[in-house]
Amino acid sequence: MLPPGHKDTKGCKSLKMKMSPIFLVSGLTAALCLAACGEKAPESTGTPPAEPQTLLPDPAVPVSGEPRELTTEEQKQVIDGVMQARAKQQAEGLGSGSVKVNGAWHYTGYSHLSPDPGAAIEARLIAVDVTVSGHTPFFDIDDIEVVDGITMISYGSDPHPEFLTPEGSVLGDGQFPAAAPNPVRVLLIYGFPKNSSSFHLYYWGKQLTLNPVEIGKSGLALPYPPTE
Repeated sequence: MLPPGHKDTKGCKSLKMKMSPIFLVSGLTAALCLAACGEKAPESTGTPPAEPQTLLPDPAVPVSGEPRELTTEEQKQVIDGVMQARAKQQAEGLGSGSVKVNGAWHYTGYSHLSPDPGAAIEARLIAVDVTVSGHTPFFDIDDIEVVDGITMISYGSDPHPEFLTPEGSVLGDGQFPAAAPNPVRVLLIYGFPKNSSSFHLYYWGKQLTLNPVEIGKSGLALPYPPTE
């Protein structure tokens, strides 16, 4: 018999050693059962999964990126925008370039222009030989305007142009004027008042001639095309 408070540690140790394998196996079995029982199969609701819906476009709403016919007002706005952009390019076409007048004279050769005999002011044709250089590809020869050297009245643009060689003769077959910004020489033929003796040249409001240019008596004349 053991005294109060004294434990038989030898007997307890023996009991632990005998019971350990039993508890180990039981614990492992319980853990496996709990693990297996913890995984639940998906519950079936009895309703099939919903299929994704395809939304059809509302015919009343334009689809982004789909072309459509422009209205009359929209067409006008587009045309006006293009014309304004083109005009701006032409107005700035000379850039930092220059127009030099090589000579001017009363013109008697061929031209698709002809003075209006019924005009209030008696007119004639004049030829202006110019060299344009340092310009941009947007420079437009047709926009060079002729202005009376004394009254400063404009007599319009859109001359009859004829490109020349650097020496001043008419370009031959297979010859072409130089591309911008290289110098290009051209003959400009205008209708002009018969009694006006001098002129200025302008390009989109920019004065090209420092002083009035006097009109000479004669100069280069284009040959008339052959007649049948």
